[in-house]
Amino acid sequence: MHILVFGATGAIGSIFCDIALEAEHSLTLFVRNQRKVPARVADDKRVTIIEGTLEDEEILNNVSRCEADAFVSFAGPPVGNKGTPLTDGYRALIPKLISRDIKRLLVLGTPSFKGSSDIPAFKWRLGELTMKALGPMRGQYWEMMAVGKYITSLSVDSGVRWTLFRVGGLTNGKQSPVETTVLGSGKDSMWISRASVARWVLDEAVEEKWVREIPYICN
Repeated sequence: MHILVFGATGAIGSIFCDIALEAEHSLTLFVRNQRKVPARVADDKRVTIIEGTLEDEEILNNVSRCEADAFVSFAGPPVGNKGTPLTDGYRALIPKLISRDIKRLLVLGTPSFKGSSDIPAFKWRLGELTMKALGPMRGQYWEMMAVGKYITSLSVDSGVRWTLFRVGGLTNGKQSPVETTVLGSGKDSMWISRASVARWVLDEAVEEKWVREIPYICN
């Protein structure tokens, strides 16, 4: 399988690249700074690196021509984020991917973005109110809400097969079994290891069990 990865130089993305290569997949990495890609990944013959930003139309056209089978994004806004640059980038890139028949999309989301199957729970409401109240985190909240709205609005008629995977608190623990659930289920722990997220996403890219769904994943 050929996977286009956005956010490959982050903690989860780096782990994802390692396990994807171990599983004999090939990768195209869309990164801002290719010097941040670990040498063990950058030097692998199965890896192609495209350096650029979501604001560069020519780069986006180049990325869309990579002939990947799936697009995976671990990108999230930084603390103090202003506006919706990530969402705007997705709006520019994803239609280009779809036009090139890259229609399997797996994108990182937030538990603040709710689905119809979620059950109201105090801990998640408290977390949402906290993000809204704290100035440095408020921009992150609105950006990730916008990401969720955009990804879930993608037309079924286009044939796109999206999955918005939501995570809570991230740890540096080892890979362990993942609970795929909804908010308020009683199984919705607030924590998951980065290694577990990476493995779940790789498996889902191949198995497609949660197409056009917004699962919450945790350990």
